[in-house]
Amino acid sequence: MICSKCGEEHPLEEMELTFRRPDAAAKMTEDERARLVRENSDLCVIEGKRFFIRAVLPLPVEGRDIPYCIGLWVEVSQAAFDRIYDLWESDEQRHEPPMPAHLANEVPTAPGSLGLEAQLRLSGPTVRPEVFLKPGTHQLYLEQSQGVDVHRIAEYTALFA
Repeated sequence: MICSKCGEEHPLEEMELTFRRPDAAAKMTEDERARLVRENSDLCVIEGKRFFIRAVLPLPVEGRDIPYCIGLWVEVSQAAFDRIYDLWESDEQRHEPPMPAHLANEVPTAPGSLGLEAQLRLSGPTVRPEVFLKPGTHQLYLEQSQGVDVHRIAEYTALFA
């Protein structure tokens, strides 16, 4: 698959599912986004009332040392957003306690994922924060806590095709 960022070809098995925007912003028209949304590749604010951070949801993979990470957005409180913004370029952010968050994307192969409760953990200024789902029975929580096999990774990757 040809990468839209660098123009190089990457094997599909190295690709990870990524959402460009939170669903609330993605479903808007271009005109609505221009009026109501302030965004960059990591942060999004809708109407000054809803606050989103881009993060990764790591899934352990059988037989691999490196997890498969779904790149998605979480919604956080304004206080959490402000704190994250203040720490954005600081090495000290890794010492920050986890923050409550909710998934802001519906993962197509995990119905009901939009709005799931989670904890957002800051990792450092050069890596995206990580999202860990609150314990429950949702398929995505089970995959994050128990791991997935390569067949499941192929299902996520097939969303690129």
